[in-house]
Parts: sequence; structure tokens; C-alpha cells
Amino acid sequence: MNLNITPKSIRNKYTDELTLNELIFVHLDLFTGGIDAKDRILRSTLSFIMENIDHGFAFDKSKILMPLLSCLSVLDQLGICYERTDMKAPKFENGIKRALYYFGELEEDDPMINTLYALRNGLLHNVSLVSMDKFKNNHYHFRYDYEIDLIYEPAKIKWDGDFNTLDGTKGEYTTAVSPDKIRKLVKTCIRRASELNMESKLKLILKQGIKELYFSYIRYTEI
Repeated sequence: MNLNITPKSIRNKYTDELTLNELIFVHLDLFTGGIDAKDRILRSTLSFIMENIDHGFAFDKSKILMPLLSCLSVLDQLGICYERTDMKAPKFENGIKRALYYFGELEEDDPMINTLYALRNGLLHNVSLVSMDKFKNNHYHFRYDYEIDLIYEPAKIKWDGDFNTLDGTKGEYTTAVSPDKIRKLVKTCIRRASELNMESKLKLILKQGIKELYFSYIRYTEI
């Protein structure tokens, strides 16, 4: 069933009258700068952070680390909040991996899933472009490359996690990532989730349901 949800249709309702699909529409909306209900102006934290990401990428001094970390946090939020009703559940529970599977529509074993998860771990845990996974022996040495054709290019040689190995090399052990293409991927995932909501194929999986979605991810101004 295809739903016909628009900012205009939401405008005719009080906030507590909104259906789950309508609130999801608000959560995933990136274009209106806020949606008016009868009693409140509603806007999601997702829309704010995507606006900040675009702003951060526009300036040399702010585009290095935080916009990319924010992009990966957006994926985490999508994967925490939603799953698809037309796909089987993946083998992993991490939000970033689930978002890439459900909304990036990658196969479960696509190497990009582990690569972007590792990039997020390095940036988040110690603001580093190195990620070490001692349990699975997966180690990454990342560098930005805006010229590559793909979202990332894997290292020519798998890195063993020893920094001495990197000394004197010319990038054979380095995984290149394109921040701008990652940003485009994130926007694609949000758009796909929004489409699935309109097709009644998106399921909210937050433990406390619509109330948790509202109070965790929606900001409002009383009218």
C-alpha cells in the first residue's frame, strides 16, 4: 500500500494525532526545514545534522573529520530505528551495518560494510584514521581521497596492524575513502528509507516505539 503523506496533510493534525508513518515522514524529511502540525513545528535531529554536514564539507577547516563522523552516525541512527519488512534480518545488529544492508542495499558480506564500520570506530573512539580489530584481525589505515571513483578503495595489501609495516611504504596498506561519496551514500540511504515508509515496507524497531522516536529524534517548537 502506497501512502500519500505530505507536509500539507500533516498541517491539518495535532502532533498527538499523527500516525507512525507520518512521524517517520517527519524524521526522514531533509528538505522543508521543519513541518508544521496544528500545535507545533516539527523537525528531526537527522535534518539538522545533515544540514551541518553539508555546511562542514563546504569549508577547508571543518571538512576534515567531523562531517564524516556525522555521516556515519546518521547511518547508525537509521539502522537503530528501522528495518525493512520485505527483507530478512541480517546477521549483525550494529546500526551502521544494518543501515548499509537495508538502505544501501548491500549484500551482508559486502566488504564495504565492515570498512565503513571500521572507519567510524577509528574516528569515534580516538579521532583516528586507524582502526584496529584485534579479535577478527582486521586492521585499517585510512586516508581521504576525493579523486577515487568509488566510495572506497581497499588496500592493495592487507595491513597486519604493525605500524612498522607502514614505515617507508607508498600506500600499499592504506584504504582510501571518499568523504563526499560517503555523504552521497548516506543521503541515498535516507531517501530509500523514506521511500520504503511511503510503500509501507519500513518497520520501526525502537523498543518504546513511536514515543521513543518522537522524544529521541524530533525537536519541536510550540505554535
